[in-house]
Amino acid sequence: MSAAAEPEYQIVATLNCPDGLSVLLASRDGAALALVESAAELPDAPPRSAFRHPLLLAWQGPVRLDGKDYAAYRQDTLQPLRLKALPALPLAERIGLACDILEPLIHLHASGKCLGRLYPETVLSDIHQRVALLGEHACQALSPERLRQELLQAEQLLRWLISAGAPERECDPELEQWLAALRDPAADAGACRRALAGLQDWLARHQRFNRQEGGRAALDHLLQRMRHAPDFPALSQAIAAINKSNNADSERLQALSSAILKDVSLTNKLLKVVNSANFSQYGGAVSTISRAIVILGFDTIRNLALSLLLFEHLHNRAHADEIRDVAVKTLFTGLLARSLAPACGVREAEEALICGMLQNLGELLCVNYFRDEYRQIQALIAAGAGVDQAAHQTLGAHYADLGAATAALWRFPERILTGMEPMPAGAVRQPQTGEMRMKALSSLCRELVCQLTQSGIDQADASRKLLQRYSRALALEWAPLERELAQAQTLLSAYLAELGPEAGQGPRSQALRLARLDKSAPPPAASAPQPSAPDPTRLQATAGSAGRITVLSAGVQDITNTLLGDYKLNDLLRIILETMYRGLGFDHALICARSGSDLPLQARFGFGEKVELLLPALRADIDSGDSLFRKALERNADMLIDDIDAPAIAQHIPAWYRQMGAAHTFVLLPLTLDKRKLGILYGDRRQAGSLAIAPEQLSLLKTLRNQALLAIRQQPAKL
Repeated sequence: MSAAAEPEYQIVATLNCPDGLSVLLASRDGAALALVESAAELPDAPPRSAFRHPLLLAWQGPVRLDGKDYAAYRQDTLQPLRLKALPALPLAERIGLACDILEPLIHLHASGKCLGRLYPETVLSDIHQRVALLGEHACQALSPERLRQELLQAEQLLRWLISAGAPERECDPELEQWLAALRDPAADAGACRRALAGLQDWLARHQRFNRQEGGRAALDHLLQRMRHAPDFPALSQAIAAINKSNNADSERLQALSSAILKDVSLTNKLLKVVNSANFSQYGGAVSTISRAIVILGFDTIRNLALSLLLFEHLHNRAHADEIRDVAVKTLFTGLLARSLAPACGVREAEEALICGMLQNLGELLCVNYFRDEYRQIQALIAAGAGVDQAAHQTLGAHYADLGAATAALWRFPERILTGMEPMPAGAVRQPQTGEMRMKALSSLCRELVCQLTQSGIDQADASRKLLQRYSRALALEWAPLERELAQAQTLLSAYLAELGPEAGQGPRSQALRLARLDKSAPPPAASAPQPSAPDPTRLQATAGSAGRITVLSAGVQDITNTLLGDYKLNDLLRIILETMYRGLGFDHALICARSGSDLPLQARFGFGEKVELLLPALRADIDSGDSLFRKALERNADMLIDDIDAPAIAQHIPAWYRQMGAAHTFVLLPLTLDKRKLGILYGDRRQAGSLAIAPEQLSLLKTLRNQALLAIRQQPAKL
């Protein structure tokens, strides 16, 4: 071919494809082009494509050179795979390229089209392993014959790519099965999708963020130092207890509510959030953790509890300024992830909140427990070092390493551990699982929040580049990103308003509250905190009997609302027990019931410290002896025992109760229905004489018992 025929095109290289057609690498007016020879005459201009895909390069127009027709494509920084030094690429990167090749083929097949030509000469990539396929000009209607040809071409190309240009080399058996599936004569249009899923699964498992390697000794040293901090063991125990509650359906509500109720501050804060405008769509105030779980779901309440526990604990440390700044950044990342979840196709919004927050866990732990090292890291960053480089140089591990190791120590489930992992550099591939989509979302939010706290950069340009990086994974557009950023800022302002005037005053906190993607847009309006429903949880803030009456009254209303709808009997009984437990300050509150008329009472479930040890021990044979449990049921009489060692009482306390050693004062409320002795509501305190119940409290306590009887009457077979 002579360049003189068309002097404006400078031919750089000629690549011959297996089908006899050529690909010319050329330049014209400073633009790099790929000219793909066509077997048929091309139209004067490319038609508007109805099956456009970001990895399918759009052709620019026809070119005629030396009597041959070519389709012109912008090459820019892309080079054909044929010219790529494949042996220098790790296997995982080559498989990533293979995944990117299959993705647009699947899109074409779904549109009833096929590419027709798939060779190392017609697939381009850049130094970041971003792929672009040539051939839009030659797309044809899909037919069984053309599909068969395309699958064979795909199998040959992928085998060549994965083997680094040596297709005769033996392949990993797991990879071989997906390549062989493309070659199967019976393969259909779903073969590419199945192959992509298999390769993506292999890639996900082999590119997992490794929590065991890379500075393991340094990580162990950091974890050991945190274990010796005065408050870290208590925080770890609380978080691990909440995570441990993810067990069988019949037990997990009890386990989760018990874990939360051990922390009065967490209980009150969680109920306040549940009763806020963001969660009150079901109507009416919620006064118990048990009902909150029933209404909003186990996962929502567990994840809310974890986020509150983590943020509240690490936000309220004494050396507060720089810690509050990082804590607010951590919270905002989670709020942004939760806000963006629906727009990004992530269903578990509250789980997105956790994963988003945990993206910054390593930095938050560092600023809390390694203050000197944190300041050294900040100094290195100010001097021009990257965050990862500065953290590794100072700590011997990255922030992500520290966060992942601690989250594993806290027994977070595997899907959340996956969701908090950072994404590798380069374009983020289309996720094949919900876990990988969650990971992409939380990683996007972390990167965006870090970007928004930086000064001296063009936020609009940086945001567009970030959206481009995640465009295939999340399909997030500019308008939803702006809208949800403003929503997250509103939620952050409302939350910080509750924490006091010093919250959110740090430079990064201020930057996040006022951040805009586009400086030409008006600044976000300062929004007042959303009014929340009346707070039924102020037992600690309201002194004495009045505060307990507030909790008991709210609980009675809570149970009334539950009785008016569909409910499970055990769920409602747990709400009653929790109201008793919190409203009267019991050490333990339990329900004892009989499985049959001739069987003894047996404690079913309840609340209080080490209640799981008390449940099997509390077993009363009411048909023999002279115990107070039998008397209460026989007489259907409520009993308040002030001191089990009082002379008039001691002989009526059964031996099995003394062996438990649980409490010296307790109350018994019999559950008798139509002369059937069903069970007893039980509440206790350890110290004798400490259980004083005012008349109004006693009236509300009896109302709770009557509500229990009403629920049992409606569902008698389920007790």
